[in-house]
Amino acid sequence: MRNGTLSDVVQPDMSKRDAALAADMAAKPRMGLGQWVGVALGLLVLGLAAWGLNRIAGQVTLADVIAEVKATPAPLVVAAVLSAALSYVVLVGYDWLATRHLGYSIKWQTLAAASFASFTMSHTLGVTVLTGGTVRYRIYTRAGVKAADIAMIILLCGWTFWLGIVFVAGIGLLVSPDLSAPFREFAPAGLERWTGVALLAGTAAYLLLAWLWRREFRVMRYVFTIPDGRETLLQIAIGTVDLVFAGGALYLLLLPVAGTPDLLTFLTIYSVAMLMGALSHAPGGLGVFEIVVVALMPEADKVGVLGAVALFRLIYTFIPFVLGACVIAWLEWKAVRELRRARLMARQAAGYAAGR
Repeated sequence: MRNGTLSDVVQPDMSKRDAALAADMAAKPRMGLGQWVGVALGLLVLGLAAWGLNRIAGQVTLADVIAEVKATPAPLVVAAVLSAALSYVVLVGYDWLATRHLGYSIKWQTLAAASFASFTMSHTLGVTVLTGGTVRYRIYTRAGVKAADIAMIILLCGWTFWLGIVFVAGIGLLVSPDLSAPFREFAPAGLERWTGVALLAGTAAYLLLAWLWRREFRVMRYVFTIPDGRETLLQIAIGTVDLVFAGGALYLLLLPVAGTPDLLTFLTIYSVAMLMGALSHAPGGLGVFEIVVVALMPEADKVGVLGAVALFRLIYTFIPFVLGACVIAWLEWKAVRELRRARLMARQAAGYAAGR
């Protein structure tokens, strides 16, 4: 596989008029149809979340939620912590697959640092490209990865995540006939099964494409190929295992709550909640994730569900965020120390040369 680089094309003979026109166009960027659709979809999801939160606001109090958190059995909290930790271990596989596909051989320590630091930032702050992408750029450029390839790594990691979401949701919708019960009056019977079939068919179609279509794609001067069939199977497997551990952490915390569904049904609920949270562009899907989980678990006690989700956010999002920030600070301190050492050695070498 060949990799190119993205570069700016400069025209030195550009007239003043053309330069002014170009500056005016740059100052007034135009949004494409896809961007407008994304904004509209995000606002719609946020509006629905606000409506849902308003509906349950009178049924749940903060004191009740805090009481539920405190009442969670310690063994379940420990098990949830271990499940969340395993999820972050599996997330390293996202970066490993992406860098391997692009032809890089990077140390596991670097992969782990880039994966953990970037995912903890994007899980909490949202806007993955700006938050997690910036972290990956800082770490991978020091490892000798080209800027264009870092953009592709971010894209491939995101694609692995979505393949896992779609695959698990497809299976869950097929075997969980009552998942759409809360929306039966708005959606026709059997909708969840047909949606599951569509998701799995889309996954199978992409897998077939990956296995058979080995042509190169070109974006400006960057040339790349999509992961092949074997790599795509690994993407689906890693994305699925990550989802099982992450969703499993929340499921463990929900076990004491009456009305909690079986694991596979809940993983489907978790997948849908993650999807809606991502579409909302809210930091960590805050508010959106909660309302989707509550809405898709109508038989469960709302106070208990919100208490479990609050504890899950502490375990899976906020504590790792603090640890990720510490990793970033340590890496930056290490980089500054190495730069100072290099400058000192250069000065010593220059002084030695002058003395001779």
